Amino acid sequence: MLASLSPSSELLSAFSAFDEDDSGQIDLSELRDALLHTSPEPGEKALTEREIDRVMSGFTGRRAFGKHAAGGMGKRGEVFKYQEFVSSVAGGASVDGKEKGGDE
Repeated sequence: MLASLSPSSELLSAFSAFDEDDSGQIDLSELRDALLHTSPEPGEKALTEREIDRVMSGFTGRRAFGKHAAGGMGKRGEVFKYQEFVSSVAGGASVDGKEKGGDE
């Protein structure tokens, strides 16, 4: 249903704004906070925590390795795997020309 609202490339672009290390993952708490505290467009209702959790379920996990900013400590915690999410929303087709389930 979401695929008809926004092409995969637009979704990837929007999510990549939160992806500081181009890993295809976003810090889950940062994304949840942004979704909960961003005002909806006129005529739309704000998402609830339950709705956000339901949409994200199945696309979260633990960061395998901390991301290292220049001279900084690595971030740890749960992440949202947005490339997998976009692929699923797009009907399991391809993301950036790669078939889902391929070597990523």
